[in-house]
Amino acid sequence: MLNKLALIVSGIVLSLFFYYIYTLNIMHKKDNIVKELDNGLLLAKNLLEEEQRYALAISTLISQDSKFLAAYYKNNRKEAFEIVNDKINNLSVLDGYPLEVQVHNKNAKTYLRSWDYNITNVALSSFREGVVLVKQTKKPFVSIEVGKRLNIKAISPILNKDVFEGSIEVIEGFKYLEDKLLEQGYTVFILLEKHYLNIATSLRNNQMIQNQFVLVNQHNENNILNKLKGTNLNSLGNYGYFTNEGISFGYFKLKNLHNKKIGYCILALKGQEFVKIQKHYLENNFKENNLGVIIR
Repeated sequence: MLNKLALIVSGIVLSLFFYYIYTLNIMHKKDNIVKELDNGLLLAKNLLEEEQRYALAISTLISQDSKFLAAYYKNNRKEAFEIVNDKINNLSVLDGYPLEVQVHNKNAKTYLRSWDYNITNVALSSFREGVVLVKQTKKPFVSIEVGKRLNIKAISPILNKDVFEGSIEVIEGFKYLEDKLLEQGYTVFILLEKHYLNIATSLRNNQMIQNQFVLVNQHNENNILNKLKGTNLNSLGNYGYFTNEGISFGYFKLKNLHNKKIGYCILALKGQEFVKIQKHYLENNFKENNLGVIIR
């Protein structure tokens, strides 16, 4: 009888021991995946901030360029167009950032666009808050802003003896961010909330995610995209992690100049042993943990 009882107790102890080892192993795998996702989110945050600083520096540079200003004040659009595109081409070769430039006149209308000479005199004040803000404050500004597209927009005023004469806008997409993160094994999805499509008209034909978000950056990662589409995104917070069918995701909120959510940057990490993770954080304590990624 005692031998049987000892055998039962030994079996229970052994089962508890193996369960403990199994639990520790799962926790270790979760910690490793979250750590990798944290590294990717921090890298994405730093890259976005780097791009914003770069765009703002270029917009300020052009707004003070003597050759450009001479053409602008003479209202020589062709010469101004050529000067702007020369600068873009030279900068693209040197730094590798793909960018576009739009010049606004003092009435917040399009003066010229580097990608299309024929477009001019488009009124912007009704839907481009960044342009209006720079005109009002006469100070440079950079943000992730919704226009006809969603991208980084850095705007610097053209000032003549402190009189506002127009502004220079440098526009960057998310291709640089995607390429750099892909080199580190992360796939990037930029999502914009659906209701902004009344402004972001050029995105209306892009793929929808659960009829909640539009996918800003189109690519061919259909397998990962399908896993994202199959995830319930209603519970997303300021940042967090989730998994679906072998793919691990990390995300953070994108905000506009009013600190209002406009969408998400989501990173996918594949090639890891699958462990289910579901963590969403509503408070912005990510930055306090030295992993601040709430981008505006």
